[in-house]
Amino acid sequence: MTYIKNLKYIVNNFNGEKAIDKLKEETAKELILDALDDEDLGISIESLGLTLEDINDNKYMYNIDSKDIEGFAKDKIIDLYRYVAYHTSGYGSDNVGKNSRGFCKRVAKRTNTSLMRYQDILRLNGSNPGFGQGGSNLYSVFLYRGGVNCKHIWVKYRFNQTTNKLVEAPKSDQPKQIDKGDVGNA
Repeated sequence: MTYIKNLKYIVNNFNGEKAIDKLKEETAKELILDALDDEDLGISIESLGLTLEDINDNKYMYNIDSKDIEGFAKDKIIDLYRYVAYHTSGYGSDNVGKNSRGFCKRVAKRTNTSLMRYQDILRLNGSNPGFGQGGSNLYSVFLYRGGVNCKHIWVKYRFNQTTNKLVEAPKSDQPKQIDKGDVGNA
């Protein structure tokens, strides 16, 4: 609904080339966000034999040491990511707050059903224009997530295809993220 509202605003408030440029930008943004609805984006939690409750359950999820994955071929371990609220954000288990940006809401909702591979996250670059460093339209969603003051982080998990176990990667192997958990409307 926001897309249609934004198109109406552009048509009513801009003329000529400026209107065309704004319409192109809004449409490009919407097409990238539509990638979140692509069935090929990520790996469904269900296909891993898990439920959202499993992933949210601290008793099920635990930190692993490298010895826990030794002995398995590297191709049997898949690195997967989930977009979650930083622990001090005050957001609930759905990882969305009342001031969460549309981008953050959609990504958090998606990663409650499908965990993402790194290459899936790269497909989202450009989907949150204006929120990159210095107001950039194109930025690394992996590093900067929802932009300045975003209260979300990417959490890395390891899925062992041999044992069908999903575990949170050790802290030392978690992604380095810029300004994670800053206070503000994210």
